[in-house]
Amino acid sequence: MARPARVRPIGNAVLAAGLLVAIPAQAQDSGAGGPQPAALRDLQACRSLSDNARRLACYDAAAENLSRSVETRELLVLDKQEVRKTRRSLFGFALPNLSLFGDRPDAAGKKDKPDAGEEAFTELTSKVVTVTVVPRGYVRFTIEDGAVWQTSEPITFPPKAGEAVTIRKAALGSYFIRFGKARAVKGMRVG
Repeated sequence: MARPARVRPIGNAVLAAGLLVAIPAQAQDSGAGGPQPAALRDLQACRSLSDNARRLACYDAAAENLSRSVETRELLVLDKQEVRKTRRSLFGFALPNLSLFGDRPDAAGKKDKPDAGEEAFTELTSKVVTVTVVPRGYVRFTIEDGAVWQTSEPITFPPKAGEAVTIRKAALGSYFIRFGKARAVKGMRVG
């Protein structure tokens, strides 16, 4: 009679260790934050010119190029308020690290820290707009900004439209949802 195949714990540990070493090495080779746009590089290069007339001509040409890049939407300029609004609208989605909002790693591989007056976005407070009870007692609801969330645990008393909701980021990409003063339940963004 043949014996069933056994998984070798040592082999799995060696494979896991190899992956942990290979992934950061690949990330380091691919460039920390990617190249800067040419229009911005040209503008920054003008600072190194010592002759005032040449530096002014360089700045004029670079500013024209930068303005044209913004008009043709090759380059997008966002202020901090727009970045906060976009981060809020994307809260709950598992997105790859695209370095869109200044959270690009530096040369040492460390991510930029938020500004002194700005904290990391880990919690969202809003109001429930619509509520639907779906099979198994789960609740699907829409909040003010149009995001659709669903609980991953059944709820005995579903929330009502207009009720406050707090969604907090938890470990490993999960979220805790608290309606009013009720206990928090696990949930996820579905739309």
